[in-house]
Amino acid sequence: MMNFVFPPVVEAAIAAGKYAQVYTSAGVPIGMARDAATGQFVAHAVGATVNDSPLSPLVSAMQFVMGGQMQQTQMGFQAVQASLGVLQATTAVIGVGTLAGVALSAVNLHQTLKLKKAVERLEVKVENGFINLEQLLKDQGTEIKQLIYQVVEEMKFENHRLVLVRAYGLFTQAIQRMRSALQLKDIDRRNAEIDAARGMLFEALADYRNPQLLEETCAAGQLRRLECSWAIEQSIIATYQVQNEFGAASDRISQLQANIRQDGLRIIDACDSDDELDFLFPEITRIHNHDLVLLDSWQNQIEWTIALPPSELKLLQSAEFNASQTSVSEDAKSDKTALVIPPEQLIYDNLRPKSHFYSLCTQLELMLEPQRREEYESYIIKQGEIAGYKTFVLSNLEKASDLAVANLYHYLKVRDESEDESENEPEINSEAIKEDSQAMKEFGLTPEQTRIMFSYQYHLVQADIDSGSDYEKNSLKREWLRKWKASTELFLNSQRTPSSLSKSSFDIITDFEHLKNLVKSSLIAPGNQLTRCLILLEVTLFQPYYPLGDNRDEAFKNLKIADEEKLTNKLRVFAITLDIEPDSVHRFKSNYKEAIKGIKGGVNPWLVGAAGAVVLGVAAIFATPLIVGLLAPILAPGLGGAAAVSAVLAALGGGAIAAGGFGMAGGMAVIVAGGSILGAGAGVGVGALFGQSPDAALTQAAKLEVAIKEIIFIQKDSRKDQEIIKLPEIIKQLRRGIRSLEDKLDELLLEPEKNKKEIENLKQAIEYLKKALGRIQGLM
Repeated sequence: MMNFVFPPVVEAAIAAGKYAQVYTSAGVPIGMARDAATGQFVAHAVGATVNDSPLSPLVSAMQFVMGGQMQQTQMGFQAVQASLGVLQATTAVIGVGTLAGVALSAVNLHQTLKLKKAVERLEVKVENGFINLEQLLKDQGTEIKQLIYQVVEEMKFENHRLVLVRAYGLFTQAIQRMRSALQLKDIDRRNAEIDAARGMLFEALADYRNPQLLEETCAAGQLRRLECSWAIEQSIIATYQVQNEFGAASDRISQLQANIRQDGLRIIDACDSDDELDFLFPEITRIHNHDLVLLDSWQNQIEWTIALPPSELKLLQSAEFNASQTSVSEDAKSDKTALVIPPEQLIYDNLRPKSHFYSLCTQLELMLEPQRREEYESYIIKQGEIAGYKTFVLSNLEKASDLAVANLYHYLKVRDESEDESENEPEINSEAIKEDSQAMKEFGLTPEQTRIMFSYQYHLVQADIDSGSDYEKNSLKREWLRKWKASTELFLNSQRTPSSLSKSSFDIITDFEHLKNLVKSSLIAPGNQLTRCLILLEVTLFQPYYPLGDNRDEAFKNLKIADEEKLTNKLRVFAITLDIEPDSVHRFKSNYKEAIKGIKGGVNPWLVGAAGAVVLGVAAIFATPLIVGLLAPILAPGLGGAAAVSAVLAALGGGAIAAGGFGMAGGMAVIVAGGSILGAGAGVGVGALFGQSPDAALTQAAKLEVAIKEIIFIQKDSRKDQEIIKLPEIIKQLRRGIRSLEDKLDELLLEPEKNKKEIENLKQAIEYLKKALGRIQGLM
């Protein structure tokens, strides 16, 4: 419940019965007091509390609500300007595009409140809507500073910054014009100036709500832009209020409240990582608990004003409040609240251990749109009946918190989807899945780790596109990336099992902050160092724009990486997020080139693969329709689409193995970093692949050599790890893989004329692998 705070002398007069606080006819308090005897309006509130805590909105200007007099309105415009400057300045930290959200902790709710206080005290200056970066970064660590500087130097952000600078310039000019207009005595001239200023505000508002710019930034960045737009909306409302156009002001307040709720829901839907949610949840909670409450109070005050009889309205407009009593004082409590952790942050910290990402998002949705709760309750009741949970009835759910409802909904949702997938799970012939070895396991990635690997490759290609200046080539690269993403996701989703924890799919993670968060939560541990190295190795050696096996391959054939140096720098950033020394990127490339040269001799490793050949990277190839077209007739006759992908991968002993030995139902594991040539299944699946292109054997053998060098590098000072990863077992599996390919060759030789090309290719592949075996044995 909201209560207004008056100056101490006014509070004392109210307590003594000399003054009386104003209420609407419905009993809603208004931030104003009048003389109990004469009816004169004598004071307006200087603050407010909600649930016994000081009302401290993030966006809304308190002064617009506290009385609406000229002095208060002037202060309101000043407060909005300071707030807008802080909110816009923090977009320089959040960034846009692939780097969006790299340092959200630097501008979270707590940091923003402190920054607002610093601006109010003139300790930090806002120029053109931005704060000097050195001032903004003074409390941040070296890593965050480096990431923020990287954001600011990004070309895409510079384009956004120019638009925001223009918008902020329009806004400040409009505010200055408003201040001057309020000093004019001539009503017509004053209204003309206010109308002109309002037009400028509308123009600035359009820039902040530019849909194209909003689409190019992450959920946190969208929130910041929209917070700026909400601040401008309040200034527009205030222009109507000072012109006594109370109906228009009331209508726009209603629209603004609806916009904030709808914008908030869209932002929650766009939230794609825990780090973003850590930023959004406290901030949206504060907007709901403070800003929307204040806007509601403002509307109550305007509607009360509209309902006043002419005599009362004249009395109000002629009131002269004591400036010393009515100015919004610098509340000592507000100084403290800007320094301590905000209660919304504490609430969120308490909720996190009791819930999970999707449930927390749902709780925010229920906060902004309580009507949705009925939909969730209906689902819980329905699923409760199916599962036999007799306590899941409406009378009980109505008493439950949003936390409980959201958690129940998502628990039952996962249970429901798991049962559906179990019913549709195809039967897999266990004999078709070869027994995996310890060596193969070391090179295997779980479906989720595979998703992480492909997601890094996606961001690498996106970085190449961002660094290019040729519009036509960039368009083709975007088309290639869309097609690659679609076919990769076909593979990823074919690996899902009933136990897969995902909101809807195993799609590529296009939000880099989400990707970082996933790596941090699932891979940053001592026992996962090799897995992280293998992922980085695959991404480092990934060469995009290869044929995808459709009619657009001709258009893509001349595409090349725009700037190798910039892409290497991006790979170094990837290494940091994987908790790997950035110089590993150069070591991987150097070792790979040396391995290619040593196995084949004198060939440029980046030009491996003849026209029409399957090129560079078994893991990447498996994501494309091309491999299905090559191998499905052999391994999955009669199947197509996702079913063909699944069947081919299940049969490819060297391409994909059952993580637990239970086929698709047990979870597939992709072999990376040369692991494709390990294992008894090589003669079935990889033999068919190498029979199409011996260059694939060359690249995989070179990657295996690099991976083994990394194992030696990791283990050289750790006896414990040597017991986990046994290099002699890898050598044994490589020999077995070669023998399996030789058996495959013997079968082909039974019909030499028919299999002439495949025999030639497989012989070359076996030669490469034997040369690689000798080199790897030399490392031992």
